[in-house]
Amino acid sequence: MNDRPVIDFFFDVGSPYAYLAATQIEAVAKRAGADVRWRPFLLGAVFKETGNEMPARVAHKARYMMKDLARWADLYGVDIRFPSRFPLATLKPQRALVAVARSTPDELPRFALALFRAYWADDRDVSDPAVIREVADGCGLDGAAVTAAAEEPEVKDLLRSWTGEAVERGAFGAPAMFVGDELFWGNDRLVLLERFLESRK
Repeated sequence: MNDRPVIDFFFDVGSPYAYLAATQIEAVAKRAGADVRWRPFLLGAVFKETGNEMPARVAHKARYMMKDLARWADLYGVDIRFPSRFPLATLKPQRALVAVARSTPDELPRFALALFRAYWADDRDVSDPAVIREVADGCGLDGAAVTAAAEEPEVKDLLRSWTGEAVERGAFGAPAMFVGDELFWGNDRLVLLERFLESRK
């Protein structure tokens, strides 16, 4: 029986802080003896349900965020370039992620990170099915099958379900990381998440 703690990592590729956290979450889990369950959700729907607003819509926060993102990226040693298309409608890539979660869940982290990099490092339009197919193919997946599956009713329902679950559990932004009932929100809470996991050993 596996009694390792599980981190539910709710994310949307349109969130820069989810991108940063996604590059670190597996290492955090490994150090803490935990597993990660990658959970795509729709951040726009979370904002709508909770009355939250993205920082970029507030001028002072937006200016600060640009510097903050660069500092975190430098600390982590990852590339980040603010995309020319922002904010982006992420319904299609999030559905594609759910499709992969259903068919080949072990490939989901690699696919998610590739989509994140395509958007946040390479400034590609990951809402374009052709780009999604190419990114999926680059991960060794069948890109055409992934984009086709993303249109299946079951995939659409599951994305809505996971988004609703995240809100029900208390999420209001991304990344939202849960260990049981405990929520850790934001890339900068990774250190607190790791400390919490260590305290449970």
